[in-house]
Amino acid sequence: MTNPYDLVRYPNWPVSETHPASLNAFATLYGRPAAQLSASRVLEIGCGEGVNLMSMAVGAPKSEFVGIDLAEAPVDVGRALARAAGLANVTLLARDLCEDTSDLGQFDYIIAHGVYAWVPAAVQRALMRLAAERLCPDGLFFVSYNALPGCRLRQALRDLMLNRAQGVSDPVERLAIAREALARFAQIWSPDDPFQNALIEEARDALKRPPGVLYHDELGGIYAPQLLSEVVAAAHAEGLVYLCDAKQSLSSEILFPSELQASEPRADFADFEQTLDFATMRRFRRSIFRRGGKMDRRLEPRRLRGLWASAEITPLDSASGDPEDFVFRAGNGAELTTRDQRFARLLTQMGEAYPQSLQLDGEDCEAAHAEPLLRLFTAKIVTLLTERPAFTLSPGERPRASLLARAQAAQGDAFLASLLHKPVRMEDAGARRFVALLDGSLTRDELAHRMEREAGLAGPAALARTHTALADLARLGLMMA
Repeated sequence: MTNPYDLVRYPNWPVSETHPASLNAFATLYGRPAAQLSASRVLEIGCGEGVNLMSMAVGAPKSEFVGIDLAEAPVDVGRALARAAGLANVTLLARDLCEDTSDLGQFDYIIAHGVYAWVPAAVQRALMRLAAERLCPDGLFFVSYNALPGCRLRQALRDLMLNRAQGVSDPVERLAIAREALARFAQIWSPDDPFQNALIEEARDALKRPPGVLYHDELGGIYAPQLLSEVVAAAHAEGLVYLCDAKQSLSSEILFPSELQASEPRADFADFEQTLDFATMRRFRRSIFRRGGKMDRRLEPRRLRGLWASAEITPLDSASGDPEDFVFRAGNGAELTTRDQRFARLLTQMGEAYPQSLQLDGEDCEAAHAEPLLRLFTAKIVTLLTERPAFTLSPGERPRASLLARAQAAQGDAFLASLLHKPVRMEDAGARRFVALLDGSLTRDELAHRMEREAGLAGPAALARTHTALADLARLGLMMA
């Protein structure tokens, strides 16, 4: 039987929440740190073409990365890309996770993004069993899935699309019919009816997704959204303990318990988070598990020591005119005010360094600073990692782009993997050709001569454009030191 992922390509790009340096930051905050990525083994289940793994591997050449996927075509594509990028520390395997995996060895990190809610119950059990058997004693297991109750609305859209596309097997035609149905009913449903208005918003959101995502996620043969409590119970049956969710905002209730948590006493924190999911109609989960042992989720300022923090923050003039007010604007538009001069200095330093990270020291980890810093973390204004991303903001005289980004650019991919473990959209063919040239063999002057010929610019203008382009690529996290 042909695997649907062999027929329709699923978009492959880095998923920031799966990065070990991010997962380990959560584990460190809750007193159970894992291995450093720079010296570890990472397994991804359902790796597809392996771009998520390769994006990690570029910055950790001494570590080992293994991906397994049942579909052979994506694995073949990924192997070719890994060879082109020269990533000898990446191995992609076409195999069934239900088979014996003892030959794979142990891993510090196991990742299963977008697999669990789209496979039969027997495969779900095999996935949990594999994670429990293959995980190192201090390892972390990340599993993401469509969540209930929020995905009840998506189920209604799925029912609509499957009804309209029944009897149609051709993937292109099937997808076209499904998208047409979503667009049509988004016009039919009334925004005055609360339920229909929610369906309108869901349909519009679905239509924004890449076709391959919609085809596999909503039109796939299996669609099984999960309650958090069900996933936690399945993991617990294999000896795995729930740590937290990899979405920063979901750590707010852990670090800063609300009145809701006090009014909903639970023996287990996952049970309380399930209550939150019902209250917020959560649609997606990114759960982190580890081996057994008690979790200490108290706010401990000392655990921040040594973490790497980054934030897009700009100082502003105080509207009050009070010289003791330090005001900042975050990248998401939020305004921040503090009267703590030392904390203001930390925010200023992070803003000046961005997108690079600063390592937190003892002063940053004082109780007075830890709480506001972690509040900014749960607000997704500050990012915390256990290791600094391996990119530079100052490309040298012979600039080098990421090995993976160069290989992707050379084969014409519209999305490049940055060293910040994020996708960078690059649809301009000329820009991709420029990135592909950045292997360290050409000087800035030689790159400018290439730009002269391609863009028809005069010498000084071409050199200026080259400098600007390199600075822009550096801020996107695409340049290596």
